[in-house]
Amino acid sequence: MSEKPIHTAGFTLFEILVVIVITSLMGAVLMQGFSAILATRLTVSNAIGNLQEIILSQNIVVDPLRGVLPDYEKNPNVFQGQPRNLNGQTLRPLLSVAGAPTPFKMTLDYDAALDVTVLIYEEPGRPKVEIAQWFGNAPTFKYRDIDGAWQSTWPPPSSASQTPWLIWIDVGPTLAPLIASVAGPHTRIPRLEDSPFGSAGRIGN
Repeated sequence: MSEKPIHTAGFTLFEILVVIVITSLMGAVLMQGFSAILATRLTVSNAIGNLQEIILSQNIVVDPLRGVLPDYEKNPNVFQGQPRNLNGQTLRPLLSVAGAPTPFKMTLDYDAALDVTVLIYEEPGRPKVEIAQWFGNAPTFKYRDIDGAWQSTWPPPSSASQTPWLIWIDVGPTLAPLIASVAGPHTRIPRLEDSPFGSAGRIGN
């Protein structure tokens, strides 16, 4: 009695090559997609990091201006503003504890050799700090009351406010300006000693 040949099931060489080719193509597509995802993630992360850095640097510049506080009329920290410098007192100092009125000064200092304008921040008894810089000699301070036009100096003759409502750092035509809204109050209740009758009204004088 003759035995029938046994045929075992399996893959041909052609089928194996087809599977290898398809697997290679799928792997290449997946790798390209994964690389694109990584590149997009890196781009977005860099953009977010740059945006955070810009916002942080802008906040450092405008934060002391937001906290500007009026002082009594005859005190030395009454707010004064010029095109290239300003001084007064703020509740948001950069170098001292926030919340206490702190004298401060900001100056736009132009370096002709580098063609750069540097914004310098100062507090009494502390070293000067450079908090921003821009190319060119264009940056200036401007000031505005609750109504009216922008002024190059403060206080203007017609204002009843001791401090401006808005302070604008004009950094030139190619960059967006930095505008600080002064949280206020904008006037200080006068004291008797600041009036013409202050000395006469004191006990013992």
